[in-house]
Amino acid sequence: MRTIPPGRGIDARELRELSAQLVTRHHLDLPRESPRKTLLTGCMKVIELEPGMWLRLADVQDHYGLVTRAELPAGIKIALVVEGAARVRYGGQGAELGPSGTSRGLVVLMPAPGGFARHGERGGHERTVTLSLSPQWLACHGLGDLLEEVRGQQPRLSHWAPSQTLLGAAAQLFLSDGHAEVPLRHMQLNGFALMLASEALAHARHDTRVLPGAPDCPRFRQDRRMARLIRLIHSGQARYATQADLAGQLGMSLSNLQRHFRAQFGEALGHYLRRHYLELARKALCHGQVSIEVAADLAGYTSAPNFATAFRREFGMTPSDCRREGIHVAGRGAVRIAAGNPGQ
Repeated sequence: MRTIPPGRGIDARELRELSAQLVTRHHLDLPRESPRKTLLTGCMKVIELEPGMWLRLADVQDHYGLVTRAELPAGIKIALVVEGAARVRYGGQGAELGPSGTSRGLVVLMPAPGGFARHGERGGHERTVTLSLSPQWLACHGLGDLLEEVRGQQPRLSHWAPSQTLLGAAAQLFLSDGHAEVPLRHMQLNGFALMLASEALAHARHDTRVLPGAPDCPRFRQDRRMARLIRLIHSGQARYATQADLAGQLGMSLSNLQRHFRAQFGEALGHYLRRHYLELARKALCHGQVSIEVAADLAGYTSAPNFATAFRREFGMTPSDCRREGIHVAGRGAVRIAAGNPGQ
């Protein structure tokens, strides 16, 4: 978990570091006064609770009317505004969220990567919870059809009125003791995230009239096999299996497996596996738990130089830098949590 504690000033570098886990091509329209100044004041946290499930908490005041632009990966984004207001745009579709806006809750179905923008207001306050769910997480939980229904379309925005129970639980997250025991805090956040996902996705399914496939539908069988594949990967059961082995376990030919995986998730299976195991190694290094040689083995590399090259290409830093940064952050008191099985 990356954390900026309450009352702290947040500059451009820290904001980019927090956002790097959730977006790509991140750009800030910085104030002319000075890009080095504090842009926001408050508290921000980003944590991966489960593989492919990211929770972001923000309780911030905007000093400049900051505009943030980025590209979001495919998946589902759920936003809940507890207090204040948030002006956001997904692709060409805008929304103003908050007690005085169109709604407090928004579900965005993104079948493909797309543009995102947040328009801040000088002096404005925002207390928000954002949940990001990857296509792999959705498939693993039997919800892959939500994205299938909008494949090839623009992002679909669905407003909803969160229940009072959910709003109360969200408000409690910001009142909780920041020094609570890490496992208990993690359980609280994970429980809330599942409650938020359940309520928001139930609304999105009804709102978009998405119906689950019938058991005898070929696409439904395909989704079930892809969901099983994701579970095999994230449970560790596929750790030493080749792609051909995985195809055999799923009752598919290798070419069919690769074609179906790309069709559903928009990337090659080999690329996903490589990224998954590199992420596994990165998390172990960030915790200072393993040597670089062991991390290379976790990622499936027998050559440390080859591992270092792939690691730098994926994360923009060397394994040594990652390990030093993790130890340095831990020394400053920030908390990182590796929840469940790694991978996004």
